[in-house]
Amino acid sequence: MSDPFENIDNEVYIEKIKNFFYKYKIIIIVILTTFILSALGLTVFNNYKNKEIDKVSNYYIKILSIIESDPERAKTELKKLAKLKNKDYRNLSNLLLFKLQFKNNEFEESLETLRYIEYNSKGNSYLGKIIKYYYSQVFMEQNNKKNFDIYTNELLSFGGMWALLAHELRGHLQFANKDYENALKNFNKIIQNQQSTVSIRNRAQEMIDNINLYYDKNN
Repeated sequence: MSDPFENIDNEVYIEKIKNFFYKYKIIIIVILTTFILSALGLTVFNNYKNKEIDKVSNYYIKILSIIESDPERAKTELKKLAKLKNKDYRNLSNLLLFKLQFKNNEFEESLETLRYIEYNSKGNSYLGKIIKYYYSQVFMEQNNKKNFDIYTNELLSFGGMWALLAHELRGHLQFANKDYENALKNFNKIIQNQQSTVSIRNRAQEMIDNINLYYDKNN
């Protein structure tokens, strides 16, 4: 048998809810409407954002597909992509743009692109190290020893593979300037380092073999 007092309590409770709703119905409706619109707006925004990301991704892939066959057009498209708000694609685009400029011996343009990436990637320590490595490459090609030494010193301070890459770059610059003895020292440091990968050790050994064709320390 049901408790009559429980039924009365339920009716009183329901009546209180009704009174509360009628009293504050405008506020409640506004809050609910705001919540629903916010949820819908967030959904629409996320869908739009995902579509934009897909669009940019497809655009980027198309550019990658023409880099070898039409590098000039690729450069033009990369410059367009680099202007978009997506920070990740902006940096990726500029890095690819740098590669094309560097390959074409456009060293001043390369430096300008690196400065732009550096400015837009503050706080990203790994990308910062990559940029310093690329700076070193450009200054090596320009035979700008002062700036080259500044950036390779920074790479050496990072230790590990970055230091080995610094020795490799220094060895190449010294070889180009016929400073064969110091070039050998740098390439031998790579050979003797246990952290050296197979690829960098093979490159170093190839350069040592080349140097031995040009340089005889006994003469």
